[in-house]
Amino acid sequence: MRTTPLNRPTLVTVTGLATGAVGLLIQKVAGVEMPAVPPGLIILTVVAVLIAVTRWRWTLVLAAVAALAEIPGFVGSAVDADEFGEVAGAAVRGAGATAALVAGITAAAIAYRSRKPAPESAGR
Repeated sequence: MRTTPLNRPTLVTVTGLATGAVGLLIQKVAGVEMPAVPPGLIILTVVAVLIAVTRWRWTLVLAAVAALAEIPGFVGSAVDADEFGEVAGAAVRGAGATAALVAGITAAAIAYRSRKPAPESAGR
């Protein structure tokens, strides 16, 4: 369980993932054809929760990959959108995925750079 607050890039990553998930919900409500429970919604939500409650660095890399995977879906749905709700959902989804991608890469770089080297053996 996480006991320390999230740094700014990590917080932006979580917010971007949640925003992308909200954009997917907006598109679903607006009538965009997708599965009953969109896989992207599950992936974005689970990754955001993992980042928020754990201290695992690899979840930040997973966030960047999940956000990158949402970009083609956002572009495709934005091109096919013809109603306001579909366009609004695509815009929210794209903004969230883009923010999560950029912030996720930044947060992962910070997390892995701050990693402490393994201590040398005490016998030396």
